[in-house]
Amino acid sequence: MIGIVGGGVSGLFLGHELMRYGMDVTIWESTNRLGGVVWSGDHQGLVLEKGPQRMRMTSEIRGLIEEVGLEEEVVTSSKNLRLLVYARGKLRKAPLTTRQFFSSDLLPFSSKLRFLGEILTSGVKENETVGNFLRRKFGLIAFESFLGPLYGGLYGSDPDRMLVESSLEENLVEAGIGRSIVLGALGRIGVRDNSPPCSFQNGLEALPNALGKRLGESIHLNSSVQTIERSKRKWRVILDDGNESSVDAVVLACPAEQAGGIVKGEFPQLANVWQQMHYNELALCHMQSEGVMEGLGYQVGFGETLETRGVTFNHSMFGRKGLYTAFLGGMRNPLLVDLSDEEISSIAT
Repeated sequence: MIGIVGGGVSGLFLGHELMRYGMDVTIWESTNRLGGVVWSGDHQGLVLEKGPQRMRMTSEIRGLIEEVGLEEEVVTSSKNLRLLVYARGKLRKAPLTTRQFFSSDLLPFSSKLRFLGEILTSGVKENETVGNFLRRKFGLIAFESFLGPLYGGLYGSDPDRMLVESSLEENLVEAGIGRSIVLGALGRIGVRDNSPPCSFQNGLEALPNALGKRLGESIHLNSSVQTIERSKRKWRVILDDGNESSVDAVVLACPAEQAGGIVKGEFPQLANVWQQMHYNELALCHMQSEGVMEGLGYQVGFGETLETRGVTFNHSMFGRKGLYTAFLGGMRNPLLVDLSDEEISSIAT
């Protein structure tokens, strides 16, 4: 028996995979719903995502969707939609292919030359931040107008406070990129990206809910794990209500602070590290407009006066009439989430 703490997407997917291989699992979720940060709602017939706005239709995701029977509910965006960046006072198309790089007005000509000069730079340095790495490789303008907002926008983070070895380096290795990112990208010319943004008719939460149905009685909602203890070759899992379970192994698929509290009796030093980990909080503001903007959405260049981190165009992506979702706060402005809803909405609009 494998015990999994956390009924978010990670815990559910792990439980699903283990059951496929004939293993028994138990999943404890402390709240009354599944999905974690994947949380979809409905407002007057309009689907609102309270967390991630989309996922990518990779081959792995496609296989999972087919396995849980959600093929008929999938909605995908057009492959022609572009990602935009707000830079130098206007929206500009982000150059994500070689052809787009030379035609886009996001980077001035001098910055494009500097960008190509990346092939002459060295690889990752020890303890180098993502911000310093990208500036050193591609130049200040490319970092502030393009690479910084795109990478920081993925995590609601400040690239100058993220170490390459703990974040970006893994992405580079997975993409088969060595010392030069430009040379690695040139080597992929002609390789098409067949993983468009996707969602479901009633929102992304359809996926964790479908996984939950397959896992059935293995899931226990409103079940908060207090601690785990060694018991010979097994683990005792003790819940807040006093109930206990004995399992062969435990997987913690929950926030770091919660995980630290669970293991502090057995692993105090590890618990201390986990409980110091910080998540970048974002505020979301859903807006409806009669104005039509085409694209996936936009990120905001560093140094711009806009307070928003970016906006997702759910209208053009998934046909959700007039819906645009703004992201605010994150590591660059962590105090913004403490403002009232009225103050946040006035900033977003």
